[in-house]
Amino acid sequence: MSRRLLALLVVLTVVGLPAGVLRAICAGNSCPAPVKPARVPFCTLPADVRAEIEAGFRDGRSPEVLGVTREAVSQSALPAEDPAPFWPSLDRRPDARVPLVLAGTGFVAGATIPDGTRLDAVAPTIADAIGLRRPNPGVRSGVAVEGVASGEVPQLVLLVAWKGVGSVDLEAAARDWPFLRSLAKGGAGTLAAQPGSSPLDPAATLTTIGSGGLPSQHGITGTLLRNDQGELVRAWGDGSPFSVIASLGDDLDESRDQDALIGLVGTDPADRGLVGGNWYLGHDRDLVVIDRDPASEAVRLLRADYPVSFGGDDVPDLLALAMGESVAQMDSDLARVVSAARRASAGSVGIVVTATGPAGPRDARAAKRGGELLARAIERRVPGPAATIQAVVPGGLFLDQQVLADRGIGSGVIVRELASVAGMDGEPFVAESFPGFAVSFARFC
Repeated sequence: MSRRLLALLVVLTVVGLPAGVLRAICAGNSCPAPVKPARVPFCTLPADVRAEIEAGFRDGRSPEVLGVTREAVSQSALPAEDPAPFWPSLDRRPDARVPLVLAGTGFVAGATIPDGTRLDAVAPTIADAIGLRRPNPGVRSGVAVEGVASGEVPQLVLLVAWKGVGSVDLEAAARDWPFLRSLAKGGAGTLAAQPGSSPLDPAATLTTIGSGGLPSQHGITGTLLRNDQGELVRAWGDGSPFSVIASLGDDLDESRDQDALIGLVGTDPADRGLVGGNWYLGHDRDLVVIDRDPASEAVRLLRADYPVSFGGDDVPDLLALAMGESVAQMDSDLARVVSAARRASAGSVGIVVTATGPAGPRDARAAKRGGELLARAIERRVPGPAATIQAVVPGGLFLDQQVLADRGIGSGVIVRELASVAGMDGEPFVAESFPGFAVSFARFC
């Protein structure tokens, strides 16, 4: 009897063992061969790379196929004069840091701008300095830098962005920017601010500066993007989609019943992201000048005999300037414009200077040629006479959806072919390629 009871207790003990314990001892062949986890596109990238790509992506506007290169590569789909932006890369080069300097009326001299401050903090910090409470703060990621606004409201804010330049460029040419250095010493400054998104397309970063939100929020994801009709267009040009959120200039205009003067001088219509201008429809009267010599145009707008007077009354005005020359030239131009702004406002000017991040060489034709070669290499692998790739942009490919439908192929085919293209060294051009919709599901990584 005692032997039967003992056997029963042994059986009950085994039955009661947790499944994990049984597997640990491989009872009853409960240890099947390990299953290799499925490889999930985009999720295999480092978390910091994913976060920057997510911040720069908006579904329906960004490229349909995206890629991350092994090493820093600059390419452009446009024959523009500005430097070609880099693709996102695994080697984390080039260094994405950018300068951020706040000086003059409205800003505390000697205040600290923390390292890593993102450029979506620029607009809310200016709003603090001019006493503007912007509506709908929840739609923007940016928050003001604490302890920088002095409480003295400037009559004019001069917002300057250096395109295609990062802190690494300033450090390499340390003697070429004495005026910017003097502004930083007399105000608040850092060389360790961050654009906050990738790729470093100037159109996207300028809109981040002007709106206080990241591209995933404002929707101006690059110089080329899709509009609501699915057409491929240039940012802030004909047929371009509106920014999803208002810019600081939009809100300043609206809050002051259009009494505030809002102006932009740049080298390209895509620079308009610094001031916006199409959020409050029907009554916006921003002054926009596109010229090859934007600094001289800005000085002209600030002259006493110009028909409108920036900084001429108690209502804060905003004048934005986007330029893209050498560091030495931009520093010299900055000195001229700041001097003109001080005269126009009787010294009541707040000065904000930042940059869009480093870019490749200023050989636009070579950069464009690189994009054409990449597209051609992929097209050779896809059967059919019509081209599937509409444009190659930093970080991805825009695809002709009608051609794909006619051929009966999906974007996954282009993803696979992009992954197979070799670079100049014979190694794969990209370390990872994935469809754009994979970014939309990044929260599941």
